[in-house]
Parts: sequence; C-alpha cells; structure tokens
Amino acid sequence: MIFELKFADIGEGVQEGEVMEWHVSQGDEVEEEQTVVEVHTEKVNVEITTPVDGTVVSLEKEEGDIVRVNEVLMKIETEETPKEEEKEPAKEEEDDSLFKPSAPFKKRDKKKKSKKVLAAPAVRRRAREADIDLQDVEGTGPAGRIKQEDLERYKKQRKRPRREVEKPEEVIPLRGTRRSIAKSLRRSKDRAAHFTYFDEVDMSAMDELRKAAKPMAEEKGVSLTYLPLIIKCLIPALKEFPMLNASLDEEREQITIKHYYNIGIAVDTEEGLMVPVVKNADAKTVWELAEEIEDLAKRARSGKLTLEDVQGGTFTITSVGNIGGAMATPIINWPEVAILGVMRKKLRPVVVKENGKPEIAIRPTMFLSISIDHRVVDGAKVARFTNLLMKYMENPGLVLLEE
Repeated sequence: MIFELKFADIGEGVQEGEVMEWHVSQGDEVEEEQTVVEVHTEKVNVEITTPVDGTVVSLEKEEGDIVRVNEVLMKIETEETPKEEEKEPAKEEEDDSLFKPSAPFKKRDKKKKSKKVLAAPAVRRRAREADIDLQDVEGTGPAGRIKQEDLERYKKQRKRPRREVEKPEEVIPLRGTRRSIAKSLRRSKDRAAHFTYFDEVDMSAMDELRKAAKPMAEEKGVSLTYLPLIIKCLIPALKEFPMLNASLDEEREQITIKHYYNIGIAVDTEEGLMVPVVKNADAKTVWELAEEIEDLAKRARSGKLTLEDVQGGTFTITSVGNIGGAMATPIINWPEVAILGVMRKKLRPVVVKENGKPEIAIRPTMFLSISIDHRVVDGAKVARFTNLLMKYMENPGLVLLEE
C-alpha cells in the first residue's frame, strides 16, 4: 500500500515550511525513523523522519518549495499499514519525534549516497559560495571534520571549466533563514507604526560592577557580558511600564499585556540574524542569565536551536556594540511592541557636576535605541521608560531594592 508522509502540525502557529534538502530519492529503500527531508520553519530547520519501512515512490515537493501543514511531502510503498493511518488525518498524525533540530542547510548530490559531513558553519558557508559539495572534500580534522585548509586544497585541485566571459552578476535564491528574516521584517514594517527614541547612558557604574564581579564570573566559569546586567535593569522598568511588554491583536482590536518576561536576544550567525528567547528572565540570577545567553548564542551559531527556543518572546534586545555604530533604528520583532537597541560603548566627553559646579569629564557612555509600535505606546511613555531604565543602568545597585 502507499503511505503519504505529510508535513505535520508542530504547533506554535507554524503553518508552513520550506523544503531545504532531501536525503532520499525516488526508488530508495527507507527504514522506520530514517531522516528523509529537512524543512526550514520559523528560523530553524527540522529533520523529518519516516514512521514506516518501504520504497520511495515519489517526492511531492522539490527543494525550495513551500509546504503547508497537512500537505504531502512524499509517498512510500509499504507492506504494512502504519499506525498513523488509524488516527485522524488532520492533527492526530503529528508526532514530535518526527522533528529534530538540524544543522544549517547544505545541498547534496542526490546521485550519491548521503554521508554525515562534519564542518564548521564558516566552512559550510564558504563551500556554498564556491559551489562546492562538501561530500567531495576529504577532511583531515578529528573524525574526518573538514577544515578550512581542506576546502582551500580542494578548490586548488578542482578543475574549473573555462569561461570566455566572466558573469557580471550573481543570483542568489532567497531561501532558508534569509527568507524567514525577510518575511518577518516586512511583516513588522507593514503592520507596526515604528517610532524610535534615542538616549545616552553613562556606563561607569556598570563597568565597575563588571570589574568587581569578574573573579566570581571566572570562578563560576561564566562570561559576564553587559546583556545579563541590562536585562536585570530592564525587568523593573518593564514592570513599571507594562505596555512595552505587550502585543497587539489587530483583528480582535485588543492589547495583551504580558506579566511574564521572555526576553529575545538577537544573535548574529552565518545564516543570518536569529532571536532565541530567554524565558522567565525575571526569575533568574545574573549568573543564570549569563549562562543561558551564552548557551543560546552558541546553539544559534551552530544551527541547533529548536522552535521552542525562538518563540514566545515578549520584548527583544539587539546589541551591535561589539561591531560598532553609534545609533540605529531597530525593527520591532512583531507581534511584540518594543525592541531595545544597545549600541557601542565609547569614551565621550560629558558634562557632570562636581561640588555643585558643571565640569567636563570623560566617561564611558552608550547610546540606546528603542523602537516601539506607536499605536500602543506613546512617545512620552517611552521617554519615561527609558529614563527609568537608564536610572537602573547608571545605578545597578538599585535593582536589588526592586527584588
């Protein structure tokens, strides 16, 4: 009989995915629990396995196609009736065990039998840019891992066909994470009435706190960046101004204020910007926040985030300070209503009062960029929110009085 493997409803509002890579071809024999296809959805890839043994009759979708929930991905000829067919076809077929986090997308030659390729994301990106199948490259690293020098050696050995005219343009399909980013940013700009507010915060006290905490961080094996400290200062400000920790439902014409604090952290990866979420940030210590942020960032860069990791945010922080830049206008992570941009810290001349007299001093300062949905939050309110956030950042000890 013919078994139809469908794209199951994995919840969290996910309605579609993009077929990134087939691991099998028509005519292949497959075994139960074998990974057959990778589908990209909501900025993460999931590996879909087959629940039956059999022979691949057809692949109903091609790489790059969009598949919606309950659409057929492939057909398999099998001798036994799968247990899934006894269930309701719409929702009962869903099985979380069919979905596993996968590494970033890489194309393979369907004519060859797939093998596990070990390589860093940067190596994979360079291979894609050079149109090289990593399965053709011999790795000299541990367990056959492909290193950058292996890729360069292969590029030199590969014979390239002569081209009389060099192509002046290169066309890159909008796929995977970049496609998800494009859709979500366009949706945010189309739906939210963006308004960005700027201010400058003195980071002197924050620097002193980090310096004093450095021995404790080393003892705990944690890297204490500004982000955990900023989140600690952010929480009481959000509690004072709850409209910034909300979402707007346009169809029902209602605002939902969240009394929990799931803070999204924008992470720059080889595949594009990803936003994993620190859940219940208000209930965690600085050390727990630091450890979780580091873990989420590592998994984002290695392509190991799950759907749960990137959903459920109530407020987002994007930090570009390590790259540079004084100011920016971040785009809201819709359906949230606010996002905080943390810019580069820099020594700047500021006016301070010493003994009641204004004087020029050199202080480490940082610009904050807060974009909000003006339909939900007024400018005056975001200004007061920012003033309170800066108060905590310039006097982090005050946060202890709020707990």
